[in-house]
Amino acid sequence: MENSPQDAPHAPETPLIEEADLRVVRGTPFQRGAWGKADILLVEKEGLKAIVKDFGRKTLPVRWYGRWQIRREASIYRRLSGIRGVPRYFGRIGKNAMAIEYVEGERISHWKRRELPPALFTRLWALIEAIHSRGIVHIDLRKRDNILIGPEGEVFIIDFNASFRFPPGSRGARWFLPFLRRIDHFGFLKWKAALAPSQLSESERSAFRRMSFLRRFWIFK
Repeated sequence: MENSPQDAPHAPETPLIEEADLRVVRGTPFQRGAWGKADILLVEKEGLKAIVKDFGRKTLPVRWYGRWQIRREASIYRRLSGIRGVPRYFGRIGKNAMAIEYVEGERISHWKRRELPPALFTRLWALIEAIHSRGIVHIDLRKRDNILIGPEGEVFIIDFNASFRFPPGSRGARWFLPFLRRIDHFGFLKWKAALAPSQLSESERSAFRRMSFLRRFWIFK
C-alpha cells in the first residue's frame, strides 16, 4: 500500500550548514533574488544537498524584513515536519538565512503533453489536505514553480513564504481556514484542468468554472 503524505519519518533539524559554508556560494547564487527577496543558494556538505534562502547580502532594511520572513517560514516548515512531499527543514543559519532539503524535480508545468505519473493528482490532493490538516494554507499553488514532480512520480510542494498559518482550533482557523483552503483547491484544479482535463469530475468542472469567474475580482492574481 502506498504511504500517505503523513507517513514520512520525522526528521529533526540538522543544522550542519553554517555561515562559513555560505561565503563561497554567495558570489554565484543558484537564483539571485530581486531587491526585496532572498537569494537562493545551493549548498552541498557531508553528502547533504540543501537550498538556502539568504538575505545576508541585502540592504539593512531588507535584512530586517528578511529576518522576520525567515522566522515565519521556518515556523511553517517546523509545523509541516514529517509530511512526505514537503522538503525537510534543516534549520536557521545565523540571523539572515535558513536551509531546507533540496529535492529533485521538474515544475508541474513541464508535464504538459506528456504521459503523467500514475495517480499524480490523487497524490497532489492528499499532500494538500495533509498540509491543511496542520493549519497551513499555501496560497500560491497556481504558480508553476511551487509544485515539483520527482523522477519517480513523487509530488512536492515548496516555497511557503506567502503561506498562512493558524493554531489548530483557533478562532482564525475556524473563520478563515475554510475560505483560504479553497484558494489551494483552485490551484489544484488549475493544474488538473491543464494537464488531465479528462480526469475532472463534473463537480470539479463546476467548481473550476465558478472559481475562475470569482478570480476576476480577486486582488491577488
